[in-house]
Amino acid sequence: MNPMKRAIASVFGVLLIFSCASLPLVDDAQMNEMGAEAFEDIKSKEQIETSAYLNKYVKCVANNILDVTQDNTGVEKWEIVVFRNNAVNAFALPGGKIGVYTGLLQVAKNQHQLAAVIGHEVGHVIKQHGKARVQTAMVTEGLLSVVQGASENPMVAQALGLGAQYGVMLPFSRSHETEADEVGIKLMAMAGFDPQESVKLWQNMAAAGGDKPPELMSTHPSDSTRIKDLQSNMTDALALRQAAQSQGKNPSCQ
Repeated sequence: MNPMKRAIASVFGVLLIFSCASLPLVDDAQMNEMGAEAFEDIKSKEQIETSAYLNKYVKCVANNILDVTQDNTGVEKWEIVVFRNNAVNAFALPGGKIGVYTGLLQVAKNQHQLAAVIGHEVGHVIKQHGKARVQTAMVTEGLLSVVQGASENPMVAQALGLGAQYGVMLPFSRSHETEADEVGIKLMAMAGFDPQESVKLWQNMAAAGGDKPPELMSTHPSDSTRIKDLQSNMTDALALRQAAQSQGKNPSCQ
């Protein structure tokens, strides 16, 4: 094949990939099933926190966020689990699953800062970032369908943001992370939490990092980039909080 024909073939190949990537290769029900399966697997491997106080506190924050969350993927009820693990981390999965590690509570020092993290993770789910990555992987790897769930298919697990044996939360793309930040600050403000605390959270993350950043920070844009982006959305977020408070939304999770 001469260079010109090779170039034309390459262009058509790229166009085909982008065309296929826009097709509904995986539906919401399949994604929810994958997320639920992965969550059950995580629960079987991680130690679940039994402290009534910690469970009440985390679920209070999460439920306030969920009360203002509009999810169009068919989730009727969210499940929130606190894991006894020193990792500074949290995650949300399709199917309405939220996991929070107790190590995060050492850095997210109040309800507002925890709301910033949970809002961000929920943002990934409602914006279907996992679905986008699953479909991209299917197209680029030439797969026609996803037969196995996350516990049997490493590609699916990675697309959902789960690392080897679910011990590490993998980063989404920079654009997905930024979008999740934008959604997260909006959700926390709509729930009545103080969006200004989202900036303090990432300052805490930077201070706690030392030579090695906390797990959650290592999978996201740099703290300085994140703080700058959050501050650029702060005026709108504060207006949303003011509107929420005028409607009687003033969370008190202790």
